[in-house]
Amino acid sequence: MTESNDTNNLTIKRQSLLGYPIDLTNENLSIMRFRKAQANSLGLHIVTINAEMIITAMKDPNLDRIIRHADLIIPDGASIILALKLYGLNIQRLPGIELAYKLIEKCADSDLEIALIGAKPEILETCKQNLLNTYPQLKIVAAQHGYFQPCEEADIVKQIAALKPKLVLIALGVPRQEFFIDKWQKDFPHSTLIGVGGSFDVWANYVKRAPKIFCDFHLEWFYRLLKEPWRYKRMMQSLPLFVWLIAKEYLNLKQSSKIDNLRGKH
Repeated sequence: MTESNDTNNLTIKRQSLLGYPIDLTNENLSIMRFRKAQANSLGLHIVTINAEMIITAMKDPNLDRIIRHADLIIPDGASIILALKLYGLNIQRLPGIELAYKLIEKCADSDLEIALIGAKPEILETCKQNLLNTYPQLKIVAAQHGYFQPCEEADIVKQIAALKPKLVLIALGVPRQEFFIDKWQKDFPHSTLIGVGGSFDVWANYVKRAPKIFCDFHLEWFYRLLKEPWRYKRMMQSLPLFVWLIAKEYLNLKQSSKIDNLRGKH
């Protein structure tokens, strides 16, 4: 598919899921949104949402507020996609790690500066070198590991903000990275900020992504669980509740005939 450069009439529809906004976007539309923000010197906050984040936000008013005020909320988790399909919205999952990497590629091609924040020092350095090996022209103006003290944070942000990166990737994990963005977004008024979780670990070849067959069948979460069984308890605290809440919402909407109306609009 050819990527369109016409961002003047860019429209991304937004759907509500358990009361949380989800943008019905894809890779091309999201890149166009990034380009539009850059062309107009605007800041952009991208959230990559999944079931676990929604359940966490339901219990945390700060995270709830941050998600709702994000500029672009992309459907990252497989459970989000399956829930949307239940509502008759057949869209593709947009993994945050893939969108972030594509944005890095666009920055390399367009001579735009980027900054990396997060991960262990050695992982961050390997990640940085791997990105530069792939894109020698890429301008990484800052690379700050995530093991800094709270008292150091303001100075770190000040130094990075002074370099005016156009794309800032924050790999501090959920919800820490969202809180970081919320706290310091005003210092990056012309930057696109996106929380990327464990992406630096993958780009440093420290952690392997799930094989394609797992991704194709929306089982990337299961592969991660096999590799990192410590995630089981955390997943079981969110996924069953998410499924139950989605089923409850679906039945309520079905009874009120709103599901059929929603399907008719898409």
